[in-house]
Amino acid sequence: MSDIVKQTTDVHFIVAIHALTNPDSTPLVAITTKNTDATTKSNIYDDLDSLSADYAENTGVYAQAAAMLDVNGFNGPVEVIAYPNVDSNTPSGVQSQGTGDGGTVTATTTPGIVVGITQHLFDGFKYLVLDGATEAEIESLSDFLYANQRIMLVTQPSSVTSLQTLATHVAGVQTVKNQLGNTAAIVETATDRYPAAQAVAYAAANLPVDFQHIGNLSQFEPDTDLTTDDYDTIAGLNATLVVNKAGDYMLLNGKALAGNYIDQFVHTQLVIDTLQTNLQKYLNRKNFPIYNDATIKEMTQTINAVSTSLLQMGVLYTAIAVNSVPRSSVLNSDVAARKYDGFSLSTQIADDIDTINAKLDLTL
Repeated sequence: MSDIVKQTTDVHFIVAIHALTNPDSTPLVAITTKNTDATTKSNIYDDLDSLSADYAENTGVYAQAAAMLDVNGFNGPVEVIAYPNVDSNTPSGVQSQGTGDGGTVTATTTPGIVVGITQHLFDGFKYLVLDGATEAEIESLSDFLYANQRIMLVTQPSSVTSLQTLATHVAGVQTVKNQLGNTAAIVETATDRYPAAQAVAYAAANLPVDFQHIGNLSQFEPDTDLTTDDYDTIAGLNATLVVNKAGDYMLLNGKALAGNYIDQFVHTQLVIDTLQTNLQKYLNRKNFPIYNDATIKEMTQTINAVSTSLLQMGVLYTAIAVNSVPRSSVLNSDVAARKYDGFSLSTQIADDIDTINAKLDLTL
């Protein structure tokens, strides 16, 4: 037993030690699950102990969170969004029709999963995985996130048939020019492996990363229930799965179902969010940003700083080129309305190398 060294003092503390909590932290990834009632609830967890108080170890939420936290370098936080277990009437969709003996009222309903995500669309996470969602719920959520061009939805179909159903739906919806597809699929027939959860955790912790270059995670195993013909079908639908590449267990490709690369969507969202956040913080710091060239210059410098950070991160290939309209050329109506429409920005998102083609001449 250690000796306790006493100190002469008139100040005494009774010390209680608690586990570190960070409720104000920004989640890197999120998991959705159906709530037990018609409400939405959300919590951010930094460890499995705190999560287990709400989701037992035998739940899909716990299993996926555990898979995420098993990824080297990923320390959370993870947001769990429990969405309403019923659909909600959409007020703007309510219509009434008079009849001879009264009238009828019809209402458009919004799926509970969309209602739940709507309330947390701007919480900060870039990737979202699902727990127990139905095909109809997945399709509704995919459409909603695509329309808003936010959050990469990474699904985990349990069969090629399920993938084909989702891919067919996405192909019919995600066709808008100048919008990027944001629904991805990692096929896995095993019910106790969560490569999608691990992939998003790795991607969030190692930005920038191409999904095709994610590999050798603890739950990455080639699926023995899938054939090479299945591989071709999955690749043809722009989906992916875990395969053996030169002894490494890697994802087959890094595409969203719409054909663009997953990282293109995430990086585009990152650039937009970073610019918006930093310009907003600039305005927050100013008590009275006078509408003059000095303020325009300061905002330009803010954009240039964002450009430098994203270049260093590897998200951008070229620096952001900033064109701005001087105060003397701004319409008086814009000044009176206190809005500045004078910025024009251009840049290029970085790409990486996925395949290598070479010519090899051998002499015998």
